[in-house]
Amino acid sequence: MLEMKLRELWKSWEDFYNSKGIEKTHICKDGFINIKEYMQARKKILFVLKDVNDYPGGDLADLLKEGPKYQMWHTIARWAAGILNDFPKYELIDNYDIMKKSLLQVAAINLKKISGMSYADMRIINAFSKQDKHLLVKQIEIVNPQIIIACGTFDSLIWILDLDVNPFELDKKGVIKDKWLVIQWRHPGRANNKKTFENLRKLMKN
Repeated sequence: MLEMKLRELWKSWEDFYNSKGIEKTHICKDGFINIKEYMQARKKILFVLKDVNDYPGGDLADLLKEGPKYQMWHTIARWAAGILNDFPKYELIDNYDIMKKSLLQVAAINLKKISGMSYADMRIINAFSKQDKHLLVKQIEIVNPQIIIACGTFDSLIWILDLDVNPFELDKKGVIKDKWLVIQWRHPGRANNKKTFENLRKLMKN
């Protein structure tokens, strides 16, 4: 049933892009890293990122099925391990096997499905997000997370998910949306691993 919903989602994305004159073969699929592991996880976590770096026509599930690659995904894997395991000491989760297991248990999506480069242009990402909003919302509903970690994407999620945010309290780190807890967090690129792990621990404990 879930696999059918995903097939229908990506078919809708391809048809939508075709109607916009966007080459559908450039779509990089994302979402569940491993559906079975995600469904069995004790916490359902979704990381919302900007775009993927130079991976046209790819699938994050294929890229990450053997564990984290590149610094960014190692960082996300550590954050995932912390949340899933109630934040033990950093030294206990700074282990490739634990990081791999944790990464397979979460989901990750990019707001912009067309592959980008090393630098993400938020003007372009927001333009794609507005265009694709109906499909992004549908994708998040399919993933059905309990916790959404907005990795440098919180400002976009305010209007994508219609978050109830006080404009005078934009530094507030957590927002409840229906059954979702949306956490305003930083992008994992060039993150100090131990420091950001400890900061995320403090935030989630609060």
